[in-house]
Amino acid sequence: MPRRPKYPPQVLIRIPKDVVNVYETPIFELIFSREEARVARMIVEFIKKNERLYPDEYKEFIKTPADRARYFRVLRKMVSLGMLKRGKEGSYILSDEFAHKLGAMIEKWRAILR
Repeated sequence: MPRRPKYPPQVLIRIPKDVVNVYETPIFELIFSREEARVARMIVEFIKKNERLYPDEYKEFIKTPADRARYFRVLRKMVSLGMLKRGKEGSYILSDEFAHKLGAMIEKWRAILR
């Protein structure tokens, strides 16, 4: 039986100082490094195309050993952030929990400003 994945309790999001950079920078590059962002885009595109990602399907789009290590690192971060969630039979599906977390942060900041 495979061991359970360990998800990080916190994930760092680098928010640029300039508002223009926030608008121009792709969302994945705000959260991940450039190479990890590339893998995150591949994961999301695969799930959008196939509706879910089963545990062994990553082999279809991850080819190099370095990308394989990045894939598991990015997958754990995406689940921790709420971008993905576990579906049936151990699969991963897209989730809007990340948007809810950002929305809660916006509301907290607006409450401080009032």
